[in-house]
Amino acid sequence: MNPQQPPAPLTCATLDWQNDTPVSVQFADVYFSREDGAAETRYVFLQQNDLPARWQAWQTPGSFTIGETGFGTGLNFFCAWELWRTLRKPGQHLHFVSVEQFPLQPADLEKACNLRPEFASLGKALLDQYPPLVGGLHRLHFLDDNVTLTLIFADAAAGFAQLDGVVDAWFLDGFAPARNPQMWQPALFNTMARLSHSTTTFATFTSAGVVKRGLREAGFQVEKHPGFGRKRDMLRGRFVPPENAAADRPPAQQPWYWVDYARTPPGHVAVIGAGLAGCSAASALARRGWQVTVLEREPHIAQQASGNATGITYARLSPHDTAQNRWYIGSYLYACRFIRALFESQDIPAGTDWDLNGVLQLAFDADESAAQQALRTSGLWPETVARSLDAAQVRELLCIATDHSGLLMNQGGWLNPATLCRSLLNHPAITLHTGFAVSGLERSNERWRILGLASAFDAVIFANTFDANRFSAAEHLPLRWVRGQVSHVPATVASRSLRHAINYEGYINPARDGFHCVGATFHPRDKDPAERLADHQHNLDQLQSALPELAAQLAKPDPASLSGRVGFRCQTPDYLPLIGPLPDTQAFSALYGDALNSGSKQPLPPGPMLPGLYITTAFGAKGITGAPLAAEILASYLTGEPQPVDRDVLFALHPARFLQRALKRRT
Repeated sequence: MNPQQPPAPLTCATLDWQNDTPVSVQFADVYFSREDGAAETRYVFLQQNDLPARWQAWQTPGSFTIGETGFGTGLNFFCAWELWRTLRKPGQHLHFVSVEQFPLQPADLEKACNLRPEFASLGKALLDQYPPLVGGLHRLHFLDDNVTLTLIFADAAAGFAQLDGVVDAWFLDGFAPARNPQMWQPALFNTMARLSHSTTTFATFTSAGVVKRGLREAGFQVEKHPGFGRKRDMLRGRFVPPENAAADRPPAQQPWYWVDYARTPPGHVAVIGAGLAGCSAASALARRGWQVTVLEREPHIAQQASGNATGITYARLSPHDTAQNRWYIGSYLYACRFIRALFESQDIPAGTDWDLNGVLQLAFDADESAAQQALRTSGLWPETVARSLDAAQVRELLCIATDHSGLLMNQGGWLNPATLCRSLLNHPAITLHTGFAVSGLERSNERWRILGLASAFDAVIFANTFDANRFSAAEHLPLRWVRGQVSHVPATVASRSLRHAINYEGYINPARDGFHCVGATFHPRDKDPAERLADHQHNLDQLQSALPELAAQLAKPDPASLSGRVGFRCQTPDYLPLIGPLPDTQAFSALYGDALNSGSKQPLPPGPMLPGLYITTAFGAKGITGAPLAAEILASYLTGEPQPVDRDVLFALHPARFLQRALKRRT
């Protein structure tokens, strides 16, 4: 993707409703059978992939992934979800991945869901989390049934081409080849083969020759089978990997980040650190059937960078399509969906410890006003993501006088990080040890042992920010300290009416426990833990400059009387977090030291990684926003599930990137 070329806004489906049957105007074809769409789905996709028998016989914990072309009205997803509800066992997780180039508008999706009362609860759950109509990957969780839906708003071949992981069954749907020939191409079939393994099956409603030939050429065993209703034939089959399957996999452009994914059964994982990153990782793996031991050196969870009284889910939007920007907006949209679903699943009401009712980004100066205007004219961000407010609308929203306009980030909001951490750890497969400082690791019999613990672990995840540098596996990582001080400003009767988090040059959150969090300072390489009067004054001055009436409501507190909190953000030189497997630095250097700039056209093998060692850290000031999606990335590495971000984003976050860059500079 060219970062200088802004992406085009997403094109949604245009529907023609014919006697309660949705017809695509773009393709002049129906979304499902006029006879009985659900019966067709159950026959074609569920039965011919043998899902009832496979799931009935499956007794162990783990994940099962379905890949689908053409999400449409969600009917195939609902039918699979309904069957899953009746057959799943504890610790089992269903992951449904679907591409859709022309997603339905929410109103059309709601109308389609209402056609089938048997799916009323499933349809409501989907509509509650249906993502904004923005291109790319969107991951949704339905926690009560341990179901994950990854929607990719993109062309089928292009969407799956950027995906890494393993698929267990394919629903090859979409409009008929005669109506939609651009989808049924070798690129799609070859990508399906790359994501498949020896027990992967497929089924499709069509028996068109182009589909049959394309699947066979890609390595699928194909058989014709009686079709549904008036359709004479359909196709079904399975993938047959070639004998040299590993060698036949397409080489990555950057092999030092490449991972050969495989379906991996759940094991026992140790997570070092019980802040947002560690608790998120623990939750993601526990939901997938892993036994998780969380180790925290402090006496309580969420004590270091995750210890502020309130924080914000927030991201700066951009009209530029870069891997960095896709990470920021993707992690933000995911965090907002996931956190809301998590709190609601545990009956934690909004208002006291959290509220995702929107974050106001104030246009506090000319540069910010120009940036917001550019976002408005780009057409990339629908109002469900960011709603432009003029000064009068800002005044109405905040109930204070101001001349500033702004953007209301509708998905975001504020929360107490410790409440989020407790919710994430609320799972029977998670064991927490506080007051436990990990002093060392050792490898024995292909498992990891932690000094002081009897258990052996299949994997260890470092989620302990700067402390990771104490361990030889992570000592090479360039982790930077950034000191930040937050001021706890006592609330007044007037200031308690503030309901929205506000970003300007600083930020202020709604009152919790009798005070507002106002902040925060930014001092790189400063390790002083003591509160400073000058920093409290700085935080108050920023608020006074941006919103003087709100500052006046706080009764002009004396900075010398304020309390607050000093925390240390963990950053990297490129400001992106570190998420993924840790490289074997010696083997990595030996393998690539002479090859990176040699100009050789010979393919290079994948980068050597330390078996079972992973890291999630360096989120800077965006731990609440980044940690949940980072946990999904780690879970996908460990289980073989499809990743929640495209490959360019995945590689931009890879822990080996600084080692690779250092080697390249030396050659």
